[in-house]
Amino acid sequence: GNQIFFNGVCSAEEVLFCRRTMTVLLGAREVEVGDRVQTLAEGHKATVRYVGNVEGANPPEGWVGVEWDAEGRGKHDGEAKGTRYFTCPAGKGSFVRPDAMLAPSVSFQEALVEKYASKEAASAEVSMPFRASGGKKQAINVEFVGNEKEVKRMAKTDQLEVVTLLGLRIATAEQEEGWIKKNATAISSLELDDNLLKDWQAVSDIAAQLPALAVLSLSGNRLHPLTVAPSPSISSAFPALKQLVLNATGVTFAHLELLKGALPMLEDLHMASNNITSLDTSPSAPGAPISGWPSLRGLDLSDNALSTWEGDIDRLGSAFPGLQRLVLNGNKLSSLAFGG
Repeated sequence: GNQIFFNGVCSAEEVLFCRRTMTVLLGAREVEVGDRVQTLAEGHKATVRYVGNVEGANPPEGWVGVEWDAEGRGKHDGEAKGTRYFTCPAGKGSFVRPDAMLAPSVSFQEALVEKYASKEAASAEVSMPFRASGGKKQAINVEFVGNEKEVKRMAKTDQLEVVTLLGLRIATAEQEEGWIKKNATAISSLELDDNLLKDWQAVSDIAAQLPALAVLSLSGNRLHPLTVAPSPSISSAFPALKQLVLNATGVTFAHLELLKGALPMLEDLHMASNNITSLDTSPSAPGAPISGWPSLRGLDLSDNALSTWEGDIDRLGSAFPGLQRLVLNGNKLSSLAFGG
């Protein structure tokens, strides 16, 4: 048949074959296996698991098989009418028509210009994030009306130091090669929460052009885990980064073990709500010591699934000898124990 069977994780050769032969357009961009997508109407997010024909559908071509983030939103596990197109948990799979259901993604370049340098940015109601007690993120709407001088200042994106681009469907870096490096080089703090960034390559394509970047928040972007050492383009992208926020990204310590060489200056790491059950860095070697960053001072592991102190939490001291702040709220720890 003309189906490609994709089980969530495949070889580089299989992914390349999928990308070359089984793509459809969403807006001006191709949809590929592994992409993050979002619905037009309600903003539900999903990961693309299959692109191609679906036998018996009308029309049979141009379908996108997705695994929804939300439990129970789908109708199946990747199988339709006896044919398996991909594999995902039951009730999380669907086939959708991209042009009818999915919103086109945008680049960091487009989102930055639209928010900070467009005519609409001169007088607009914007959502300002803040954290209430308990650490929960909330937002308030603030209407900003700038005078002409302020509007002109804002329009100069190369002067922006603190940038917040939340939930804008950002999936890529730029349309014009080198645009970020030329027009956004002053950014030192960047919040990209709840976008459609799918992996560390997409993140590094942006970060590598921001030499002053010290604070980066990626919460809510479900990043595909690294399985091999990162490429040079990734490992050299974060030389000055001091704070990294990875809440609700699915990132674990096994993932970070491969990434640590790219974060030589990291001082503050947030990994809340990632369903972390262990601090092991290798599934094949339980209890393998964590080797972290001597520079790390703060670590937030709140709202995970850690349940044992001995052999797990107590390893953090040797891994991060400079650690001064550890947050474990919302885990399953029943008792605390400290080594002598």
